[in-house]
Order: sequence, then structure tokens, then C-alpha cells
Amino acid sequence: MEMDKQGSKGKAKNTKESIHSGHRARMLERFRKQGLDGFNDHEALELLLYFAIPRGDTNPIAHRLMDTFHTYHSVIEATPEALASVEGIGEKTAALIVLVRETMRRYGIDKAEKDMQGLALDTSDKMSRYLSPYFTGISEERFVALATDIQGRVLGVQEISRGTIRATHIEIRKLAEFAIRHQAAGVIVAHNHPGGRALPSHDDMQVTRTIRDTLSALSISLQDHIIIAGDEFISMHDSDVMKYI
Repeated sequence: MEMDKQGSKGKAKNTKESIHSGHRARMLERFRKQGLDGFNDHEALELLLYFAIPRGDTNPIAHRLMDTFHTYHSVIEATPEALASVEGIGEKTAALIVLVRETMRRYGIDKAEKDMQGLALDTSDKMSRYLSPYFTGISEERFVALATDIQGRVLGVQEISRGTIRATHIEIRKLAEFAIRHQAAGVIVAHNHPGGRALPSHDDMQVTRTIRDTLSALSISLQDHIIIAGDEFISMHDSDVMKYI
């Protein structure tokens, strides 16, 4: 009798695994034929989870992710700690989701660099196109500097700091060393407002004034300060904010 029970359990387990295996094969085939078009958000997550969870049903985990974060992009933008708080999400799975976000960001940065290679960043639209990918999927404030030659062509880009943008937090010396190292004629700076509006705050204006004065003492021009919030951006130069700080 005991052997029959064990045999039944083993058979049920094998049947369950077979069903999941068949479901996975169908999902993967569907993806190969049509990409993610036609997939619901939870189905896209379910498919992604296959690559971190080799066995078992990832559908309930995908639903828990959507229940917790509510939108697909919020799942992709979540921190590893927040992801790990969801039942079924371990360290490896959280790392995979973060890798997707970072891959998207790296792709955007590389594409902008290649598409605009050798071009002068002489308008705020061009500056935003070049710098926006550095902030893709980022849920914390980051501050990035771009060095240009006298014709406005890119010499180098570097992240200067992370965290709330205040004059006391920006590493002015690091920014100055970056500009000098690239023998920059001009510098463009940018930072993001995660979850906010692309409008300059009092701290943004104070930081801009400090940077402008520091670079001016080195005979380097601050060309612009771009503030990015999602798909929106504002140029502090074009909006005349820089004239009054």
C-alpha cells in the first residue's frame, strides 16, 4: 500500500511537471513567432521568470509581482530588495529582473552614442537624446556630466553622484577633475527627478550656480543643465533659468 501511495505521488508530480513543461514550450514557441505582442503583462513576466526558475509554475509568481507593483514597468524598475519581498522571488530571480533593466539602459546609451557620434550637441533636444538613456529605469536621483570640445562634440560622459541633488552632495571637485581630464571647452550636466516633474527646484538652481562658477574659474563653460523626468525634460538654459542664478 505504501509503495502504491509513493507511486501515486510520483506519478502526480511527473504529470504536473509535464503539464508545466508543455505550457512552457507553448509559451516559448508563441514568443518565437510573435515576440511579446499579444502577451499580457503577467504573461511577459511569467516568460521572463523561466530563465531564473527552471522548474515549476511561474504564473502565480508573475501575478504576485503585478499585484505588488501594479504595472509592468514598476516591476522592472523595482529594487532587488523590493523584488525579494515577493513570495517566490529569490536572489537569482531578482538579479535577472534588474539585469533586464540595466540591459535596456546600456542599449539606450550605446545606441545614442553611435547615432550621434561626431555630432555637435548644440541644442537641448540633442543633449536630451544623448543623456536621457543614462536615467532609464532609475528610481533614485543621479547626476551625470558630459564634456564637449569647442564645437560641442562629446569628449566623455561620467556619473558624478547619486542621491538627492543638493550643493553639498554634488562632488564639485570630481566634476572639475572630469572636465580638466577631458580638456573640455564646455560641460553639460543632467540629473533626473524620479516620479516627479521636470521642473528645477531651489536646490537645482543652487547646484547649477555652484557648478557654473566653479567651471568658469577654469575657463570652462557650463552649456546647460538638463532635468529629466520620465519622457519629459527641461533645459535650464532654454528656459532662461540660468540667466537669473
